[in-house]
Amino acid sequence: MRAVRMGALTIGVASILSACQPPADHSAAAAEAVRAADVAWAKAFTDKDAAAAAGFLEADGVIMAPNGPAVNGQAGARAMFESYFALPGLTGAWKPSKVEASRSGELAYTSGTYEMSVNDSAGNPVPDRGKYATVWRRQADSTWKVVVDVFNSDLPLAAPAPEKKK
Repeated sequence: MRAVRMGALTIGVASILSACQPPADHSAAAAEAVRAADVAWAKAFTDKDAAAAAGFLEADGVIMAPNGPAVNGQAGARAMFESYFALPGLTGAWKPSKVEASRSGELAYTSGTYEMSVNDSAGNPVPDRGKYATVWRRQADSTWKVVVDVFNSDLPLAAPAPEKKK
């Protein structure tokens, strides 16, 4: 009887100790997958594929671009990308310089820099460069989607045009 109690106690202690172990660290694999997703998203943008670019967003994800309201959801993102791709002379790319993922491998973020250019009314390129931060979430099918994306320019605001005298 004593041996049975000791065996049960041993199993009980072992169960408690194993339950106290920290969860497995999935951050490295998640960071690698998110870096690949960010690069693929940038390629969809440089390929000017609005549907593919919007498809990287969660259904209720948000993009906060400069000089305009936040864009919500894939339909809003697609419309935003289509409006960008209609700009004359648009070029653009971004590159993640930092990728961090949670230990669980469920959430991650990327941050980096971007460069863009559009043509002005005279056909001259108007460059822009800046930085971004993107929060990603792993989906049930193990793909990664954008929860929120924010980017803004490093360039100073343009001086306002002088007022015309009446």
